[in-house]
Amino acid sequence: MAEFGWAFINCEDPGVANGPTGSLQFHSGSNDLSGSDNLVWLTSSNTLNLTGTLNVSGTINANEINIDVENRTVINIDVSGSTKFGDTSDDTHQFTGSVYINGGLSLQGGGIAFAYTRITATPYTASTANYIIGVSASGHLEIELPRAQDVPAGTVFYIKDEWDFTGSGRDPAVSIDINMSGSDLIDGETNYQIENGDFAAVSLYSDGASNWFII
Repeated sequence: MAEFGWAFINCEDPGVANGPTGSLQFHSGSNDLSGSDNLVWLTSSNTLNLTGTLNVSGTINANEINIDVENRTVINIDVSGSTKFGDTSDDTHQFTGSVYINGGLSLQGGGIAFAYTRITATPYTASTANYIIGVSASGHLEIELPRAQDVPAGTVFYIKDEWDFTGSGRDPAVSIDINMSGSDLIDGETNYQIENGDFAAVSLYSDGASNWFII
């Protein structure tokens, strides 16, 4: 017959679970357990509901994350890597910094708006914050482009003469001069002039090195 040692069993009352059905239990006092409506496990849907703030000092690993506001899915990141932002056409999404797209870009309704700057005084220095530059002045005006090496290759500027000369065109004496920075060139020249035309325009792109080219 086997021999057994001894064991100590504490039969002191461990306390009674309290709180709503499904609530996770926590120590609330001397040998007492309690729960709250703010943290409940729903066995019917295998869902843990938390009402309040969750502070995590480690890592959250998940196959899918849905962020809901007032029962609306605002952000969805699924296991395939796809993302969805917003749920109505009047939602606005703002990004600070650069957005790189490696793939197609589809637009459905609403069109697309580019950065637009209207200038009336000279000189004006363009930057990567610009895209469309409208010149709304009848006098001579100078625009300086940033160094090609200081902007990403493929950066584009559209410069448009918005002044109405009622058919006479912009006189060379009041031309719009587009000047380069440093030793940069624009189609092999140090500057480009918009003149002798009504509502003339020019579009340019950078090679990311030392040149701007007219499209």
